[in-house]
Amino acid sequence: MPMYILHTLLSVAITFTVTYILTDIVAKYMRRIGHVGVDIHKPHKPTIPTSVGISIVIGMTFGCIVLVILNSTVWLKTMVLLMTMWICSIIGLIDDFKVLKGTTKMLATVIAIIPIIIGHLMAPDVIVLGRPIVPILRRLRLTIVYWLLLPLAIAGPANAVNMLEVLNGVMPITCSLALVPLILACIIVGDINVAVLATLLLSALLAYLPYNKYPAKVFSGDTGSLAVGGAIGALAILGRVELVAMAALSPHIMNAFYVVSFMRGFKEHREIPRPVKVSSSGVIMDSLNPRAPITLVRMIVGKEGASEVEVVKGITIVQLISSVIALALALLMR
Repeated sequence: MPMYILHTLLSVAITFTVTYILTDIVAKYMRRIGHVGVDIHKPHKPTIPTSVGISIVIGMTFGCIVLVILNSTVWLKTMVLLMTMWICSIIGLIDDFKVLKGTTKMLATVIAIIPIIIGHLMAPDVIVLGRPIVPILRRLRLTIVYWLLLPLAIAGPANAVNMLEVLNGVMPITCSLALVPLILACIIVGDINVAVLATLLLSALLAYLPYNKYPAKVFSGDTGSLAVGGAIGALAILGRVELVAMAALSPHIMNAFYVVSFMRGFKEHREIPRPVKVSSSGVIMDSLNPRAPITLVRMIVGKEGASEVEVVKGITIVQLISSVIALALALLMR
């Protein structure tokens, strides 16, 4: 066990360091080639390097490679997680450079479940599907329902995280908080390997946060948000803690549900009427556009309006509450 802890700490350190250093390098490169996005929630509308979330995926890759070299028993779950992340990230990168339709992007992310299915076929005792672990009842055996929902297990969280990433720092903050109960749940059910992989993702997000927090120096782009959301979905499946993950990601799921139900389908975010507007003083207000969907941000700003920092704090509080509920569910798994 002491050596395993040492291996974990080394992998975490590698993930954090590579992500932190690479984020700055990627940001400068994206700026140089003119790949930037407009920070629409600032009065002066600054341009920010985008698609920089690729540094999170690369940092995770380095950390996972080190982990597998030091502990070969985790290789299958690690490779499945990395393949899932890379598929989502590549889809996001394509979307960042050549805009995909909302439905196309959603369907494309469905294919990210393939590595998990292949891993299950290779080693059904290592990657278990259809038997999630839930509070009190412990192990469930689901057959038809589970397999019907499986295509959405990666695409769902990937797109939900992507749809909530609208303000500086929201993605790394909310996803970091969502990972905490996920890690605890995996430890409780005895899957230490998945807990370690989730910790690596947490370290990558914490390394990325200083660049993305308000005022953001970088944007993740779909490259980063789809990858992180997809990774959380994959970790939930690999650790068989899907219910805890759903509770932890409930702000993202709720926000996505409001948008999809209001727009009657998946739309590219550039096609959706803006639910909020920004005043000359930087206050985010309800756009009062009846064609715009109800979103978490729109509900938080209300009629009075709020600064970007205040809105991010509001989203963080909602996420904290969801994470506490998810933690309670995790503790009930004992």
